[in-house]
Amino acid sequence: MGTRVTNPRTMTDDRTRQGSARVNRRRFLAGAGAAGATGLAGCLDSITGGSGGEGPIRLGGVYLLSGIAEALGAASRAAAEVAVDVINEDGGILGREVTAQFRDHGENPQQQIRSLVQEENVDAMLGLTSSGVTLASGPTVEQLGVPFTLTDIGTPFITEHDVDTYGDYYEDEGGTAAGVNNLFRTNANTSITTYGMAKWAVDNLDVTRVANIGPDYAYGTQTWDYFKAYSEGLGADYEYVESVFPSLGASDMTPQINQVLSAEPELVFTSFWAGDAVTFVQQASEQGLFDQVTDVFDTIGADPTVFSALGDTMPEGFHYSGWYWHSAYDNDNNQNFLDAYANAYEGTDTILIPSFTGGSTWAAVFIYKQAMEAAGSTNPDDVIAEMEGLTFAEDPRGSITLDADSHQASAPMVIGETSRDDDVPYDGVGLTNTETYTLDRSTATDLLEGSDLPPGV
Repeated sequence: MGTRVTNPRTMTDDRTRQGSARVNRRRFLAGAGAAGATGLAGCLDSITGGSGGEGPIRLGGVYLLSGIAEALGAASRAAAEVAVDVINEDGGILGREVTAQFRDHGENPQQQIRSLVQEENVDAMLGLTSSGVTLASGPTVEQLGVPFTLTDIGTPFITEHDVDTYGDYYEDEGGTAAGVNNLFRTNANTSITTYGMAKWAVDNLDVTRVANIGPDYAYGTQTWDYFKAYSEGLGADYEYVESVFPSLGASDMTPQINQVLSAEPELVFTSFWAGDAVTFVQQASEQGLFDQVTDVFDTIGADPTVFSALGDTMPEGFHYSGWYWHSAYDNDNNQNFLDAYANAYEGTDTILIPSFTGGSTWAAVFIYKQAMEAAGSTNPDDVIAEMEGLTFAEDPRGSITLDADSHQASAPMVIGETSRDDDVPYDGVGLTNTETYTLDRSTATDLLEGSDLPPGV
């Protein structure tokens, strides 16, 4: 069932699995386009990459490394690079050195994924930094066949394999099951995050009027849908008084902020992240929003780069969330991660605590090590078979398991109170009074009944 754990201690649909290198032409064309399929036609005999049994083991990563999410993508890359260094210092994987190459999403993220697999012969992949990009890339990932672990992605659709109940995203109009056999996820997805936020609100807030403001794309709309569905399932009696969606990367959100203020909400739910989270807080503060409401939530706004950029502008006493927060976990594995990260970037411009994607990215690299060593090789099918149901006990967030069916990790979300009492290496707030929540499929299915939203866990 859904679980809440109070700081400092954290938590302690069957679909027949098909070959990971299977080429489903209908699904591939739907997600990648006929031109992309044509460009790959000559590569079908050697569709997967891989470095074989000699030389370094190669990891590839595709993240947003420019534009609005540059800081977020760079932070994920930073965590992955530290993990690779730690593994190499301990003898590598299967006695072989590990190398990592990273690419920016750019204008054609599917091409970046194909290039890393087919030209650079990577053995496994990490990414991405956009729910929309992930859903569009699913058929490409499936066709290429190498294991791909998502570390930064919210949409529950991509780890929902029950196409009989929810419809195939790539084949059915309105389908919301987009599970890919060689794709896994180590961060808490939107289903887990919004469940935790809804549960916290029901347990701790006496409010009835709720408004939403979030980015106008898949992540923003899905988080709002899931928060409402979980709130209803938990018995909340809310009146949803306003919902607005500024464009992704909007420089001026004041019209939408004023719309929200005019509706006189008590709780404002937001799903901004990276640069959008900074813009929202700056302009909402100027409009007096934080002074006029009981609380403001943010799904993944709890991030060192965001809080550092905001400085004194970020008010204290509001509840922000993320997939990881450095002080939410009191265990040796987390401390080892924090020490390695701080030592690696001491003397640089990098903030010396990981981002909210840090725990999931670190875990992904070490999970590959565990799976490859259990398989005794980097063969994609063997590694994928080891990853299904794998438990990673040394995770900084507490032991996690990759579900054998959905491939979603039993990863927690963190919600805490913005405060200057947290020990952070910048001038700004951190999180205190943190709590973590996890979610299982049975609980999610029961609470989402009637919403048509897939659990994704």
